[in-house]
Amino acid sequence: MIVKRVLSAYGAGGVRGVVGAIVRRIRTPTARCFPLCRQFVSGATGIEIGGPSSIFARYGMIPLYPAAKRVDNCNFARSTLWEGAIEEGHSFAFNSRSARGQQFIAEGVDLNMIPSDDYRFLLSSNMLEHTTNPLAALVEWKRLLEAGGGLILVLPHRDGTFDHRRPITTLDHLVLDFENSTPETNLDHLPEILALHDLARDPGAVDEATFRERAQRNGTVRGLHHHVFDTRLAMEVVSWAGFDLLAAEPLKPCQIVVVAQKPYGQASRTTLTASDVAEVLQKSPFASDRK
Repeated sequence: MIVKRVLSAYGAGGVRGVVGAIVRRIRTPTARCFPLCRQFVSGATGIEIGGPSSIFARYGMIPLYPAAKRVDNCNFARSTLWEGAIEEGHSFAFNSRSARGQQFIAEGVDLNMIPSDDYRFLLSSNMLEHTTNPLAALVEWKRLLEAGGGLILVLPHRDGTFDHRRPITTLDHLVLDFENSTPETNLDHLPEILALHDLARDPGAVDEATFRERAQRNGTVRGLHHHVFDTRLAMEVVSWAGFDLLAAEPLKPCQIVVVAQKPYGQASRTTLTASDVAEVLQKSPFASDRK
């Protein structure tokens, strides 16, 4: 297995590719919230929305895949920009040492084929910004979790991405999207994206003409970031959806990690006080959080 990985890295980038792969494994930091996340995941069955994600892999910043008993997965289509062709059924390979999980093909805001209270944890990395209705997604994800189950949510921070010129989305805006049941075909944000998207920071954009053409097909491609998050908004949306907020951690180069829990009945177990939130924002590596 190790030889195969070395040969793969060499084939992709020569000696430099091999060295780079080794350095990434040595230097990849583990998020401070990892032990908390692992409490929900260890030996348990969960689901990921939009996986697989390198951040949860063995050498990622939050290496949760190896700790899980099983991870199922949901993607919106049988082919995506990130994964190529996807096969529905027991085909989700989240960890080389684990049995494959169930792969669902469905919208992340409508998972009616999955019973309520079915999973101990839910993972999502760099997916929520791609949906037009993040609050509807979070409410649906909470339904899938058993009482006391954990949400580990990773979002891109505006300051560290190609969205850095765009304004942060407001919670009020997201509430309107929820109330209006905004569909995935909606392109209200497209003019702003085309005007302010930083092509130099987006290796997948190729050039302006190619990016524009792809963006106009977003109903089937789903490459656009409809909404732009900072750490404050990431915490707000999770709390609005009815989760108990346990931890938030902004991480360079461009990540926000939020850990939350589905309440036991009506009892709240939120552990982040107002002063805790203020401290998270003040210590953030992202300038907009500290304003």
